[in-house]
Amino acid sequence: MTAIADYAPGSATTPRTELLLEIQQNPEEYVPELLQIVRLFRQSLTMKQTSFNQWENAINEINHTDTVKQQGKKTNIKKLFESWNELDEEQEQQETLEIIESMKGISI
Repeated sequence: MTAIADYAPGSATTPRTELLLEIQQNPEEYVPELLQIVRLFRQSLTMKQTSFNQWENAINEINHTDTVKQQGKKTNIKKLFESWNELDEEQEQQETLEIIESMKGISI
C-alpha cells in the first residue's frame, strides 16, 4: 500500500488525497483549526440541504393542497387575526400570541 506522502502533487490523485496532502503540509499546531473548518463546512452543507428540503416541502404543500382546504386555512387565519385585533389590552394580545406560538407546526 502506498503512503499519501508518496503521491506527487498533480499526479493522478483523487481530491480527497490532495486534501490530505494539503493538511499534511501544515504544522501540527494548526490541525485543530483545520479540523474545525472542515466540520463547519460539512455542517453548512447539511444545513443548506435541510433548508432546501423544508422549502421544497412547503412549496409542494401549497401547490398540492386542494382549494377547499386552502380556503379553510385562509378563513381560519383571518378569523384568528380579527379576534386578536378585537382584544382590548396589549397583555391579552401577548398571551394570545404566546398560545399561538406554543402550538406545534404554527409560526407567525
